[in-house]
Amino acid sequence: MGNKLGYPVTFSAAMLLSLSVDTLALEQPAQTTPNQQNQTGQTAPAARQNPQERSRAEDSATSDQSTSYSPYTPYGRQYALMREELARYQSLSNTGNWQPLPAGQPLAPGVRDERVKALRSLLMQYGDLTLSSDMAAVTAHNTTGATDKTKSTADLYDQQLRKGVERFQRRHGLRADGVVDKRTRDALNTPPKKRLQTLEANLARWQQTPKDLGPRYLVVNIPEYTLRLMQNEQEQYQMRVVVGKTKHQTPRLSTRMTRVVFNPTWTVPRSIALKELLPKGAGTLTSRGYRLVNNRGKAVPFSGANLRALRLGGVALRQRGGEGNALGRFKFIIPNQQAIFLHDTQKKELFGRNQRAFSHGCVRLQKPRELAQIVLADQGRPGKWDQERLARFTTGSRTRSVELDQPIPVHIVYWTAWVDEEGLLNFRPDVYQLDKNTAE
Repeated sequence: MGNKLGYPVTFSAAMLLSLSVDTLALEQPAQTTPNQQNQTGQTAPAARQNPQERSRAEDSATSDQSTSYSPYTPYGRQYALMREELARYQSLSNTGNWQPLPAGQPLAPGVRDERVKALRSLLMQYGDLTLSSDMAAVTAHNTTGATDKTKSTADLYDQQLRKGVERFQRRHGLRADGVVDKRTRDALNTPPKKRLQTLEANLARWQQTPKDLGPRYLVVNIPEYTLRLMQNEQEQYQMRVVVGKTKHQTPRLSTRMTRVVFNPTWTVPRSIALKELLPKGAGTLTSRGYRLVNNRGKAVPFSGANLRALRLGGVALRQRGGEGNALGRFKFIIPNQQAIFLHDTQKKELFGRNQRAFSHGCVRLQKPRELAQIVLADQGRPGKWDQERLARFTTGSRTRSVELDQPIPVHIVYWTAWVDEEGLLNFRPDVYQLDKNTAE
């Protein structure tokens, strides 16, 4: 999620101009480009700077912030890069040349369509398509009355354009197949002013983020539905996750992973027990390993009196660990006031979906066994927590837990925009509709 030291991550000036396919070869930009000057009037770094020059430029770009925003830290680099992108989109928004892609049938490689010219223009403005010499020749011919054969080249969806579309799709969390369907067109047609709002909201969240994320940490980005393990700002591992529904939102928080639980039991939150599980009937619940327990942890029968006590909080509904448990075989404890934790799940099919907000707030993991092996790798003697040992600990229904000798920082964040390790600006849908409120 962070950026490697010294990456030349700014987009080139040619990508930042408001380009029109019909006038591109003839016009020169009259305004200062975002790579020349940012919103605050400070000089922004050029794309070809070496790492030392790049760091100094980022330091200048954040000089109006506190010293904790140093470009030599992951926090400072991301913050500075986001401010650069804010300046880029401010420039794009102010030109007035941005035009959406007209509706119509999906555009795919090999087709000819008048809308392809508009598609090229958008991708050039966003920085996903460079201006090749061939394209410059095409636009020059189009503005000077060229032959029909040359004119038609501009509306051909060629391989160069496909690469630009796929890059755009990857940056927006879409399937990178090169087909401009409705979802891709909607992303292309998001107005620059709306993107500005998104960038402003994410910059505000960065100001609330711990300045020191730690040399090795886990980060869960809610809108991206992804968990990453970062070490020295290098991504070591990632997996898909399921986060909370809109009505059961996963909160933003920073804490530490302190314990791994094998074959965890599940003490069902009272609202879930009353609304979702009790209507299934005592027989069904018993067959699935659920039982009522009193405040001393002793099992009590599914009687009318105990069900009334459940509603009042004197009795809880608990599912035993092991096969069929809703939390699966692994639970990762991250102490916090909202009682959020990371865990395995029975519903593996949800990880195949693009949108994955289905939980009651906790974070479900696609590959919990691999995460357990990673976080336990340095626990005890080398190789102690191998696959065989993990298999023994997750067999049967016995619940066991292991305290981590070295707790790992965990940051659950809400980033709908960020600059990745390749220097590319990413956007994701605002699943909880928080950007507008944050920007305001």
